[in-house]
Amino acid sequence: MKIHIKHAFCFSSESYDSSCDIQRIVAEHLAELLPEGSQDRILEIGTGTGIFTKLLNEKCGGAFCVDIADALLAKAKKNFPENHYICGDGECLPVIGEFSLITGSSALQWFQSPQKSIPDMLKCLKNGGKFAFSVFVEGTFVEMSILNQMTGFGSVYTLPDEDVFAKIFEDCGVSVNKEVCEYVLHFDSVSEFLKKQKGTGATFSGRDSLTSKASYKKFLELYPELFGENEKVPVTYRILYISGQK
Repeated sequence: MKIHIKHAFCFSSESYDSSCDIQRIVAEHLAELLPEGSQDRILEIGTGTGIFTKLLNEKCGGAFCVDIADALLAKAKKNFPENHYICGDGECLPVIGEFSLITGSSALQWFQSPQKSIPDMLKCLKNGGKFAFSVFVEGTFVEMSILNQMTGFGSVYTLPDEDVFAKIFEDCGVSVNKEVCEYVLHFDSVSEFLKKQKGTGATFSGRDSLTSKASYKKFLELYPELFGENEKVPVTYRILYISGQK
């Protein structure tokens, strides 16, 4: 499964920065939750092209940056050379030592075994160290989920339940602050939304993506018919912001 996720993100390396509207919004809010001032040793998980990395560097300093997609990581390295870049899986961290801050924007929803990998990740946090993450959770793409049931097109990756995900952190014995925000972005057409989504590389659903042209056509017709607002197409995103201290 991870190899499919990696390939999808690598394929998006040239289109990601022009397509990641919601990721930029989420990164900006997560940056507000970061501790003020330079931090001793920072680990960022899911660096991508560096959308959040730039904000992290400005507020907290240089970091060890991990991402599974080497093509995206190369973009970040070119734009923000002050960091240490490591191509690897955030669930099997290719780093040693402890960190004063572990953070990452729009990445942890891709973890396949969060019940194990999140506690393992927090073991890399110093006593008194802080963490801050943003996670896409269940309720994202609610419109597409409904239409998928009706048309067979537009399968949605199974996202974590916000309460279940937060409890994983709470069970690690760390202090936890959580906030859930819902965003609705509006697009000129369904095709524009689908193009943007493909451009971010976040296309892996874990399900069979083979559908008929008739299903696709029906999806394009029903989306604005059922959900259209003022000749725009709404897309809902639900984000869990989770931060705290060990």
